[in-house]
Amino acid sequence: MASIKVLSIDGGGIRGIIPAIILAELQKRLARNLYEVFDIIAGTSTGGIIALGIGTRGHNGQPYTPDELLNLYVQNGPAIFTKNFLTPEKELLFPKYSPDGLEKVLAEFFQDTEFKTALTPLLISSYDLQGQLPFFFKSHQITAKPNYNWPVTSIARATSAAPTYFPPLHLTKGAEDYALVDGGVFVNNPSMAAYAEARALYPEFAQFVVVSVGTGDRQDSIAYAAAKEWGLLGWAKQLVPVFMDSVSEAVDYQLSQMPGCTYHRLQVSHLQAAENEMDDVTPDNIANLQATAKEYVATQSAVLDGICAELNEGRGSDMPGIGR
Repeated sequence: MASIKVLSIDGGGIRGIIPAIILAELQKRLARNLYEVFDIIAGTSTGGIIALGIGTRGHNGQPYTPDELLNLYVQNGPAIFTKNFLTPEKELLFPKYSPDGLEKVLAEFFQDTEFKTALTPLLISSYDLQGQLPFFFKSHQITAKPNYNWPVTSIARATSAAPTYFPPLHLTKGAEDYALVDGGVFVNNPSMAAYAEARALYPEFAQFVVVSVGTGDRQDSIAYAAAKEWGLLGWAKQLVPVFMDSVSEAVDYQLSQMPGCTYHRLQVSHLQAAENEMDDVTPDNIANLQATAKEYVATQSAVLDGICAELNEGRGSDMPGIGR
């Protein structure tokens, strides 16, 4: 029986290096572009950028390969997260980083690519501060809602506007007016949202395969003795990682219990020498993130083979005799 294939990619800043390497290995083993295998691809924040890269015609009319997106992080990470001696003081009152570096990199990579070039349905998460509601960019809605054909650079900027790190994106078109921040505030692991969207998009299917790729388990803890005295300033630096980690782990449980859904979570369980922080772009940390991801791929070879065996039939919605 044909199944719908869902790919979900977590947020995590520079730790996007990890899913880029894992996805490169999947693509190598499948010997096909990922958009040819998955019926829907979802991403949040750095995962949203990767999803847009592998799922639209953003590279001279073709999708980027995961290896090419890895280079985005390795070569441009320091330009995205540019620090100076004023950064520690600045972040108490303002976003830690100017969006200029991020926006320049996104413009170089995606240029004037439009969302309508999506090669498979894409679901990219953000959150609208003005409406106080989740906001999903859905490429499959463009036919019915032409105004949703946003520039890919705008979508990438919106999904990666992590609170305290970057300012929100003010996105307008006609009557549409949004103040958008990183979708990680509610779906840092967008697997459940992607599964729900897939069920709505392909209601005739009973079987779903969800491949969820993480950016590494932070494996850090906050002791009661430290947290009990925190007020606004104390929580300010911890709040973003705490809520992003907690919602990701809740999704793992929910999807593992869902009938008709085979859930594969590809997550580095320990970052080892690599840093937890999403903005550590030192050469040592970038090298450590790559080494950690490559070690994970090597130790999970049999797991990856099993996943590829399920994916090899390709998109369920492309099976002969199946309508949309």
